[in-house]
Amino acid sequence: MDFIEIYRSDFQTISFNESFKIIKSSWNTPINLSEKIYRNELTTYLDKLIEKRPEKVLVDAIKAYYQMLPETQNWFHERSSKVHNEVNMQKMAWIVSVDVFSQMTFDQAVENLNEDVGFQLKYFDNVTEAENWIN
Repeated sequence: MDFIEIYRSDFQTISFNESFKIIKSSWNTPINLSEKIYRNELTTYLDKLIEKRPEKVLVDAIKAYYQMLPETQNWFHERSSKVHNEVNMQKMAWIVSVDVFSQMTFDQAVENLNEDVGFQLKYFDNVTEAENWIN
């Protein structure tokens, strides 16, 4: 599946596939990332969702090591719920490390999201399976 890069920083790359209306967000966050930078990256991610209005989102979090603070989880949940509803998303696939610790971090990040969303959400441990499911 081909994607066109629409944003790149040291911590995240966001790409878009126009044909399938999929945004792919690939994270590369060190464990010691500052909270301010992390929130800025999350804000950019949400801005790109609003701009491109994807039907599907693929989040590659295999190299995401930063642990979201509870305050940031709440902050992100509040904002992302509104954006996901606004863009009328249908599916979201999270690609996470098979490492249990990483899985727990991302479970915390989206646990409340599952209750509020109107789209399908599923975890994978490899890109190919996630891309096959999201199509």
